Amino acid sequence: MENLVKKEKELQISLNTEELTGTQIRLIKTMNALMSQLLTAEDESEYFELSSELLKRAAEIIKHAHFTQQNSKLNYGEQAVEFALDFLNESLMNNKLDNIDN
Repeated sequence: MENLVKKEKELQISLNTEELTGTQIRLIKTMNALMSQLLTAEDESEYFELSSELLKRAAEIIKHAHFTQQNSKLNYGEQAVEFALDFLNESLMNNKLDNIDN
């Protein structure tokens, strides 16, 4: 029965990039590549390095959002990253990370 489950060899993701900058597009591509590498990592050091790099890139994406550019008088990018880190730390301490696997 296990053989009845079809495993996809490739995942096609389509995004409308009309309103995205070149930097935003490159960051999305990098995030996708890092996620794929992280999910298939077999070496402990590679796993931890990729995890760190993925979170750094996520912070970069937050800082390069249109909202931060349009509201540049206040440092919303930094504030949003700090807020997200606080939330993540709180979730880790309370062991409340959700697994959203349908």
